[in-house]
Amino acid sequence: MKKLLLFLLAVHMTLFGSELGIVQKVEGIVKVKHKDSIKKEKVKKDYTIQSGDIISTFRKASAVLKLSDGSDVVLGEKSVIVFADALDVTQKEGKVYYKITSKDAKNKLKIKTDFAIIGIKGTTFIVSAEQNSSYVALKEGLIGIESVKAEFEHYKQKVLSQYEAFLKKQQKEFEKYKKSQEEYIVTMTKEFDLEAGNVVTFDGQKAIENKIETDKEFDEFEKMLEE
Repeated sequence: MKKLLLFLLAVHMTLFGSELGIVQKVEGIVKVKHKDSIKKEKVKKDYTIQSGDIISTFRKASAVLKLSDGSDVVLGEKSVIVFADALDVTQKEGKVYYKITSKDAKNKLKIKTDFAIIGIKGTTFIVSAEQNSSYVALKEGLIGIESVKAEFEHYKQKVLSQYEAFLKKQQKEFEKYKKSQEEYIVTMTKEFDLEAGNVVTFDGQKAIENKIETDKEFDEFEKMLEE
């Protein structure tokens, strides 16, 4: 009986322990620093991600991660990501692509940055925490964004309804009219939801939301997944 209990405990630790996913692909120099360690080690394909790992990509390097729930994470060059546990990730630097597949509403993944906490609800998005470039671009799904400091000044583009009627009459003039009449709705808020097709950039406590103009960045990251 004792041996059986030990066997079941070992199986439980294997299935539900600190393993958070694996590294599926590595390009260039990628390193990991383990919890309570001062040394960094080179990361190779099929490396098992553990709680407390800090994964860093160097210049012209990238890494494709597959999380235990099936989600994909792609680190661009000069990115740093910390895995506190399966539901708590901190992005310290760089640009990272996330494709979250989990539909478990009770156990939502949270991604922390210096400028916001991002609550995931099943979605595809990019977080940039590069120097002088802080933004979240959402391609699919819905994410909640919470301030880590004071309330945001949330600037959201407002397009007047009469634009649509005007568009039907004169397409070219409409674009000039739209540009001249465009304005933002500004609210003070501690948190807000970002909808698909939008990007929010951060300048201190200003959160400026606009439509995504191009899917180029998403295409580049998604190509890394396919290769």
